[in-house]
Amino acid sequence: MKSLGKMIRPRAIMILIALAWFGMFATNARADRPYAPSREYHLQNVRVSLRFDLEQRKVIGEVTHTLSTLRDGLTQLDFDCADLTISSARVNGQDASFELRDNKLRVNLAQPSKSGQTFEVNLRYEGKPTTGLYFILPDKDDPGRAKEIWTQGEAEDTHHYIPIYDYPNDRATTEMILTVPGDWLTVSNGKLLGVQDAPNGEKTWTWRQSLPVSTYLISFVAGEFKEKKDTWRDIPLTYSVPRGMEDTMDATFAHTKLMLDFFSERFGVAYPWEKYAQTAVDDFVASGMENVSATTLATRDIIHAELAAEKPEAADDLISHELTHQWFGDLVTCKDWTNTWLNEGFATFGAALWKEHYYGADAAAYRYWRDQNGWMLSRELYPIPIITRDIDDSVEYVGNVYDKSAWVLQMLREQLGDEVFFRAIKHYLEANRLQNVVTADLVKAIEESTGTNVDRFFDQWVYGAGAPRFVARSAYNAAEKKISLEVKQAQKVEGRVGLFHVPINVAVTTASGEKLFPIEVSKAEETFTFLVDGPPLMVLFDKGDRILKSLDFQKTPEEWIRQLQTASDVPDRADAAVALGAVHEDDSVVNALGEAARRDKFWGVREESLRALGRINSPAARKMVLAAFSDQQPWVRQVAVEQMGHFLNDEDVSKRLRNIYKEDKAFSVRSAALQALAQQKASGTAELLTKALETPSPGDVLRQAALRAMGALGDDSVVPSLVEWSSPGKPALLRGIAIGALGRVDLRNHDITARLISYLSESSFDIRFACIFALGHRGDPTAIEPLEALLKSGTFSIGVPHSLEGLIDQLKAMGGGPKGNSPADRKTSESSASAANANQVVLDRLDHLEQQITDMNDQLRRIEHSMTDGKSD
Repeated sequence: MKSLGKMIRPRAIMILIALAWFGMFATNARADRPYAPSREYHLQNVRVSLRFDLEQRKVIGEVTHTLSTLRDGLTQLDFDCADLTISSARVNGQDASFELRDNKLRVNLAQPSKSGQTFEVNLRYEGKPTTGLYFILPDKDDPGRAKEIWTQGEAEDTHHYIPIYDYPNDRATTEMILTVPGDWLTVSNGKLLGVQDAPNGEKTWTWRQSLPVSTYLISFVAGEFKEKKDTWRDIPLTYSVPRGMEDTMDATFAHTKLMLDFFSERFGVAYPWEKYAQTAVDDFVASGMENVSATTLATRDIIHAELAAEKPEAADDLISHELTHQWFGDLVTCKDWTNTWLNEGFATFGAALWKEHYYGADAAAYRYWRDQNGWMLSRELYPIPIITRDIDDSVEYVGNVYDKSAWVLQMLREQLGDEVFFRAIKHYLEANRLQNVVTADLVKAIEESTGTNVDRFFDQWVYGAGAPRFVARSAYNAAEKKISLEVKQAQKVEGRVGLFHVPINVAVTTASGEKLFPIEVSKAEETFTFLVDGPPLMVLFDKGDRILKSLDFQKTPEEWIRQLQTASDVPDRADAAVALGAVHEDDSVVNALGEAARRDKFWGVREESLRALGRINSPAARKMVLAAFSDQQPWVRQVAVEQMGHFLNDEDVSKRLRNIYKEDKAFSVRSAALQALAQQKASGTAELLTKALETPSPGDVLRQAALRAMGALGDDSVVPSLVEWSSPGKPALLRGIAIGALGRVDLRNHDITARLISYLSESSFDIRFACIFALGHRGDPTAIEPLEALLKSGTFSIGVPHSLEGLIDQLKAMGGGPKGNSPADRKTSESSASAANANQVVLDRLDHLEQQITDMNDQLRRIEHSMTDGKSD
């Protein structure tokens, strides 16, 4: 944000947040396909029997596919297959020849097929999958860890543990038969048919999914879990977590039944499956995954009972996102990854619907406001349409298919009205029930059910790119009692970005009250005039923030103060707070922000006012921030504490932060105090952080904060502590944070880089993920080769290959000096500075993903996001 003379141009400075799910990325070795492949058969049923060799991390399987051919003359049947050795193939009970090449299994038929002919293909196999199926087992460094096996099929990874047709554009019923140790629990799609004793003290669990689903939604979880059972309208519900995490169940899943009530009523279609299970697993490669009737969640993103009250919405954003998918993504599924917004956009929209329903319209509006501001700043996302086939992973442009797509649905809702919009959504679900869809199917459903032509809307918002960048100026003619409003669309019209045709509500407040003037903006430059009954006290362009956009509306500080104090909608007050944060040396601005920080009725505006005071960073602003510590909501106090990190060289502030760390009842606030002290570089902070590592807390949140703060402090004296806590044997979550902090300290120390490179070979997704971030921050070119090897290994099915590719490119660009030199050893040049700036974009993405791993609920988000890369499915 910048100031021109006495006028202020508001620019929202936010980080793009991605949903309960991080972004899904294909590996460099196997890209997700943007076009659905042509099918030669229809897969009708998949019957899978699996057992496991835990010592060798091996799956031993048998699958029987029932399928019908779609044309005459087929002489072979092809299945996707990777990481597996096939021992036999039988077709209709007879041995069949087969060959495995280029991740395809070809089974030969005895004679050419007839269209519609049914075949049963039985395959026996075994393998050690590198993706798709994961073994989480205790080892010498973590001998007490719960044993787990779980799967993750999206985007195209089911074929790493089942030879199968692995693309969304077909659906089959499934049977999953799992033989596991007798004290284990399993969860899979559909209904549990039974559990039987098996040899060697094992048990065999049989699950049946009776309605057809796309194969990427096939899943199972097995291991040492604790389960809580419930019912909703006679439908079984289960909540499962690894043993030892039972205290997270109630806080995380508390609103599940209320959500099922709400979504069933709001969508007009009852929850469609035979059960709903939610299972949290360790080391999950996403925040959540909407497997049909059996959502899988990451333990890092569930909520400890003692911490739930410190979050504005606990884990509801993640839980509601994945539950919405049971309708949008599971009952109705995208045909190809180009149309994945029909899954993810609706799920993100559904999470906002729940927020609006349960937490209030202000909470939902604030979420959209934050997502908008982050998305509009993204140079990567802005020029790309939601629908694009120029991709090689399922959500390469994650912020588009999550955040922008949710915004598009919300705008469509606004323009159609609730009654019409939700009638259309109900028809879309019913007309396409258990089908695979493209965007045209949604358009068709809207037009069939409402008679409304939405072609222009979809052309500009879904098939077109960008969003309007408005510049607005208003002037009042006292003689004619008329307001003139000049409106420009300042976006560069190129590629898929055009001029937008949008409805806008202009609100003018005079002494007699507020009056709305609906207008249609469609040209590059337009002037609108409004007759009013007196001088305007406040003019709002797009009152309530109903259109995805950026807005440059020059106003005086007095006008912004009035907007902050009197605007009825949260986004308008938040805009005013952001704008006022750019005004310095104005006591009236500081006083207005301080008043809003203490008394605004919505916590989000109080937070934005505190952030604005932090940017002003004057003695008066500090006083106002300190006054906000009386806020009853800990997440607001947390923001107040965070602003204190901006107040450098102030011993009184440092003393206050130490007292907050010792005395505040909220662990999140105490954690923020450690971070603020590190940001201040306050004396004695290294010793305080080291001592904090000895302090127990729920979920180890204080140790997490101390380790993260050590990275921000950048004091080489903390290196021994970070090395200790990064080492095998420490809890995985704390190791990951310590590794991230090591990326920011003692940058000349190549031994640290070597240590981080050694961790890349570990099996833990979280540890490898953290090492990528850390190596990126160190900027040491010796990391290029091992990072390239990691990228080529194809072991990230949902993770960061695109960010990793960008990071490697920037490390190469910065590596002009002798191999092994860190950036601190190299001379600065114009080219290296340019590379560093470009690298910062990548590092910003990595920072965002890192934050999602360690604090899913610091969203708003999603995916959100997101990165600009990043899922909660």
